[in-house]
Amino acid sequence: MIIRDRKLAISALALFVGVFGGGFLRENCFAGTIRVVRNSQESIPISVKVGSITEIEFEEKIANITKSVPIDVLQIETLENRIFLLSLQNSDSDIYVVTQDNVLYALHITTVSVNNDNRVKIHKPPEKIVDISNKDEITTIDVMKALMTGSYPAGAVLVEGQNSELFNNGWLRLTTDKVFELSGGAKALVLTAENLIDKPIVIPIQNIELPGLLAISVDNEVLEGRSSEILKQRTGYTTKAYMVIED
Repeated sequence: MIIRDRKLAISALALFVGVFGGGFLRENCFAGTIRVVRNSQESIPISVKVGSITEIEFEEKIANITKSVPIDVLQIETLENRIFLLSLQNSDSDIYVVTQDNVLYALHITTVSVNNDNRVKIHKPPEKIVDISNKDEITTIDVMKALMTGSYPAGAVLVEGQNSELFNNGWLRLTTDKVFELSGGAKALVLTAENLIDKPIVIPIQNIELPGLLAISVDNEVLEGRSSEILKQRTGYTTKAYMVIED
């Protein structure tokens, strides 16, 4: 079944999670099609098919998900320690999942026509000790994992230059909170993304182009408008963003 209408796709995925999200029906729906991933330290490949639902299960409950594709390309629903993916268009993208035990999983999502994943069970990786003297062991994924979990990237040096404006197109502004210098001249940035208008916006991170940009992610893709009530709460119209930039 291929779902082409986005509204119908949202309803279909929500209905599936509500009906098949737990118990006997879910187990039998995916019986015999489980792929188990153990001890993965790097990006985990996930194959999805347009119109089909893929379930991914983690050991701990999910705290946060960040994706780099719009909602009309890939739909995501969460239920405790599981996420359900519904691909609406062909795409090649990354998803970052943080579980409640503060472990970050990088998933690389690829659309295929055959042999897609129906159900994937991911086990927690062992603790990783990084030798900061070995530059080859520190990857872009390692850096993004550290930034998104509030840690310092291995071997990084915190530098001055915070609170500077990096991007402003009149409705979205990115300002730096922390800037780290990495080996090889690259930089890692923790930023605040801010909605500058009074209407909600979707952060188009897949369309943000900066010289040397290697990776970008945000905590929330949708920002509330700057209404008076929202401004009083000081939440909703901003979110954290993370970048790795190569000089």
